[in-house]
Amino acid sequence: MAKKFNVARTYGQALFDQAIQLKATSEVYQELLELREVYHQVPDLGEILTDDRLAVYEKVNIVKDLENSFSDVIAKFIHTIYDYGRMDDMLDIIDEYEHLFYKQFGIVVAVVTTAVALSLEQRHELEISLAKQFHASKVVLRTKLDPAIMGGMIVESEHQIIDQSVRTELNNIHAELLA
Repeated sequence: MAKKFNVARTYGQALFDQAIQLKATSEVYQELLELREVYHQVPDLGEILTDDRLAVYEKVNIVKDLENSFSDVIAKFIHTIYDYGRMDDMLDIIDEYEHLFYKQFGIVVAVVTTAVALSLEQRHELEISLAKQFHASKVVLRTKLDPAIMGGMIVESEHQIIDQSVRTELNNIHAELLA
């Protein structure tokens, strides 16, 4: 998990630094949201462009189509990420850029995984609690559903994972009983 964060930090920070130099942090962020949407529409895109399923010329054609959909800054960024074989890390890199973009405004993004959907009241309480914990002016929640965690929640934010899921508690109890 640490390697995943390190890759995302390195590339996300580099893009953010370039966007600052160009005074285009908002424009870059808006394009990254569009790129994120492409990845959501084609969930295997990152893996397809990184693993051996396609021939190199096929991958290059897809990458060129992607590049042509964006500005020069994002096109060069996509090209660099492809050259370094990191297309499967793109969503994490976009998340890191988003983290840096929001950080300048005192806003924290938190990904919350639960077994069942949170109510509006639970979301609001969680936003307040996480804002205090991360000393943020505001928290933007991104929710995910995963019934496999059985209950509780997993919060990923500020390069931390807070796992309060029932699945993890049961695994810990199981490990203690076997020790």
